[in-house]
Amino acid sequence: MKKNYYSLFIILLAFISLSSLNSCVTAKKITYFNNILTDSVADIPPNKLQTVISRNDLLSINISTPDAATNALLNSRQAVNEAAGAGGVSGYLVDENGELKIPLIGTVKAAGLTKIQLANTIAEQLVSKKLAKDPIVNIRVVNFKITVIGEVTRPGVIQIPNERVTLPEAIGFAGDLTPFGKRDNVLLIREVGGKRIFKRFSLNKDQMFDPSIYNLQNQDVIYVEPNSARAANADRFTQLVPILFSSISVIVLLYSIFFR
Repeated sequence: MKKNYYSLFIILLAFISLSSLNSCVTAKKITYFNNILTDSVADIPPNKLQTVISRNDLLSINISTPDAATNALLNSRQAVNEAAGAGGVSGYLVDENGELKIPLIGTVKAAGLTKIQLANTIAEQLVSKKLAKDPIVNIRVVNFKITVIGEVTRPGVIQIPNERVTLPEAIGFAGDLTPFGKRDNVLLIREVGGKRIFKRFSLNKDQMFDPSIYNLQNQDVIYVEPNSARAANADRFTQLVPILFSSISVIVLLYSIFFR
């Protein structure tokens, strides 16, 4: 009988050891910033990343001049557009050619420019066409948004009203990654200059603090790839068969120990 109890103790100890080992590995994989081991201080570089206008962006353009009548004339189309938009969300749409059509000014190239560059271009056009003196042009991207998909709690499109969002904020808006998300292989998809770029990075390290990753741009897409555990869980048969066989094996083993 002592031999039986000794065998049972060894089996239970083995199960506990394997479970503990698996827990340690899993915890390490789902922990952020593993390579930050001690207290430290890092310089924060100035945020020089400016919003670059792209095709299909919706822009709110407000023009101010010393003359009230000129202001009303230049901004009248903007007021009409905003009134016509659903919920007041409207503006000037950058077309597929990357251009804007602005009343009194005409067609203006917008895609590829920053908001400051476009504002300067519009101001120069107003002065050269003698439509306004000392104009001040303010531009805002109305449809600034990012998309977070994959293994996060709340995947979807996130509207950003202030045109600035960081990667940690985006992850927070999406409810954080699920335990099945690959934190060491996250994909950033971004459109720059008419090209689509792909950049992979790890949340387990401080790599995400790279300014080009940390500061997200309009229409960025963040994709969190599922790990092998999620792939296994997706198939109920794959999930249940090992459990079933393990349970049968334990029952048979215990029966052979106590009743042989």
